[in-house]
Amino acid sequence: MTENKFLAYTGHINIDVVLQVDQINDNVTLPVNEVKETFGGTAGNFAMVASRLGMKFRLYSIVSKASHGDYIKKLVELSVDLGGVKITDESYGPVCYAVNDGERQKYFLAEGPMKYEKYNILDEKYKYLHLGTGNPDLNVRMVENAKYDYLSFDPSQEVFFKYGKNELKYFLEKCNFIMGNGEEIRYMFQTSEVDIEDYPDENHTIVMTAGSKGAYVYGKEKVHILPYGHVAEGGNTLGAGDSFRAGFYYGLKNSLNVVDSVKCGNATSYMVVKSGIENAELSGHEILTMIKKIKTEAIN
Repeated sequence: MTENKFLAYTGHINIDVVLQVDQINDNVTLPVNEVKETFGGTAGNFAMVASRLGMKFRLYSIVSKASHGDYIKKLVELSVDLGGVKITDESYGPVCYAVNDGERQKYFLAEGPMKYEKYNILDEKYKYLHLGTGNPDLNVRMVENAKYDYLSFDPSQEVFFKYGKNELKYFLEKCNFIMGNGEEIRYMFQTSEVDIEDYPDENHTIVMTAGSKGAYVYGKEKVHILPYGHVAEGGNTLGAGDSFRAGFYYGLKNSLNVVDSVKCGNATSYMVVKSGIENAELSGHEILTMIKKIKTEAIN
């Protein structure tokens, strides 16, 4: 298997307009301390981090040429395989407006072409296919027509408004890895009416991120993976989850087991939260060294 046949990763490549506030609350109007336009999106953030770890992968997404010229140029400079990215002259976006207070985020997404365009199905076999954010119908088409060995389902916050009972049952049955935070994971199983206690086995593993508490793995073994360390106040959590996924797949690419790969995810997200996704100094060798300090606890 050649290096670029390891991972195909679907999701959004967004232009993020980040609004920094003191605290997110229910007030109609909030004062904004800083406005910053950045490159983001679940697939875009993943690519920015994973490429700096030295990993090869292919992105699948849809963007507008009108809004994303500079972003595409940046990904090309990082040697990201964009063979699965459709660049259209139609519409504008996707653009995400993110409100961040350092601890929590709230998002407003204008999907643009990701809402109605269709990207191409995998034309080659990959070891891992990661189904991230996007149109659920496109993810079904990928499952039914693409070639892969292992399948991950990771809809992020879109699980709450794009997926119903039947779709979730379908993906839970088909996928080897289910990924998300605690709220997202619980919603998947409650809505699908699949028993979360009986689900994990040799073919189905739940990887649940837990922010400052680290992450949990529910599979053949049930393990709490502690965080690498505590990030001082002022850390930026934007892109932390996507960075975790970059570290996770970096671990798998280096033939680590799932638990140690989750440790790589924790270490990578720690570095990104500490310094920000644009400024974090990332080294695959350093990540593999950092995980030696990460402890685990068995879950009874």
